[in-house]
Amino acid sequence: MTKQPVLTDFPHTVFATAKRRLQTAIRKDYQRSLRDSISGYSQIFADVLPPEFLSSIDPTLRQRRFGHRPMFWAWLTQILEGNTSCSYAVSLMQTWAREHDLPVPSSDTSGYCQARQRMDLGFLREIHERVLSQLDSAIVEKDQWRVLTLKAIDGTSCQLADTPANQEVFPQPKSQKPGCGFPVFDGVGLVNLSHGRIETFVSSPGTIHDAKTAPHLLKALNARELLLAERAFSSYEIIATITHHQRAHCLMRLHQSRHGILDWRKGRRLSKNERLVTWKKGRKPPKSTLTPDEWGALPETLTLRLIKLRYENRAEERSEIVLVTDLLDPILYPADELSDLYHERWKIELTFRDLKTTMKLEKLEVKSPAMAEKTALMMQVGYNLLRLLMQKAAHQINEPIFALALSA
Repeated sequence: MTKQPVLTDFPHTVFATAKRRLQTAIRKDYQRSLRDSISGYSQIFADVLPPEFLSSIDPTLRQRRFGHRPMFWAWLTQILEGNTSCSYAVSLMQTWAREHDLPVPSSDTSGYCQARQRMDLGFLREIHERVLSQLDSAIVEKDQWRVLTLKAIDGTSCQLADTPANQEVFPQPKSQKPGCGFPVFDGVGLVNLSHGRIETFVSSPGTIHDAKTAPHLLKALNARELLLAERAFSSYEIIATITHHQRAHCLMRLHQSRHGILDWRKGRRLSKNERLVTWKKGRKPPKSTLTPDEWGALPETLTLRLIKLRYENRAEERSEIVLVTDLLDPILYPADELSDLYHERWKIELTFRDLKTTMKLEKLEVKSPAMAEKTALMMQVGYNLLRLLMQKAAHQINEPIFALALSA
């Protein structure tokens, strides 16, 4: 019978044998060494980002004290340790320099901050792509739904340091008086629910609607993928782009403007709560991001399936929502499964909560929009590396990394 691991270190340090006490001391020293130098995370992720790979993409010709490789591990440590200060990162660099018999940098953070600004964006992007490919290569069937890879799209935001440069590109909300708020770094992210990685993120000022930014992310969709989205993205333009240009599928809540004028008698009846309807392409909407040629290339009509769901809201009142999808076959894709599947969209909200609350990235102390973009990419790299560890752990115990709320 396995004992419940309560006060795990207590018996090892007090009542254990000399061998067990020694093992505990070695484990604690190992954990401390991982945290006290940038070498720690480089050891943990050595199988994903080996030194030879980082050397091959390093744009600098020689290793420097604030070179790209040590700077990457120091910055990554800042992200993973809860958005810690630059002073903490410099202390890690000092320990690393002593370990490698290199000149130890001073405690002044200006050199480190300048090195972060110089870090090549292409270097970070190649690291990001490698981490993404590692996650994708390990996807198994139980991580999918009916052989479809689930993805979700949604918007999020965080605060930036209050500088004129940040205010110009990412202004504070209009509801706040000038000088009484912080710049808001807004944007839309795409999350792969098969393993939880953040595939891509496109930033924008808070004055631009998420649906206007979304087309830049849809290029990341492929065939045999299903996009889950809230009603803000349920437009003719977005659905047609997903289903016809990207050859993917979608499941969304019907936009409120269509829900308000919905006539349930129209279309072909599939069941009491399901209908097939045809949407016609109208004139190009004024807020569309497509060019006239791109708008003209969209199909003239879309055949879609509507699913009506009834529920009890927070006020204990009966209400209903309508889902729209291009998965038309009610036998192959049952309505009850699709209604449960739509709730999986909430996992993208949990992902953003992990970033902003758990990893303490609700505010980025950067002084320029360029550094905000670079920091956002580092956030993705750090988070996806954690998802990679979780994926490996899930597969070792033969469990899906995201347990779906339904069986397929």
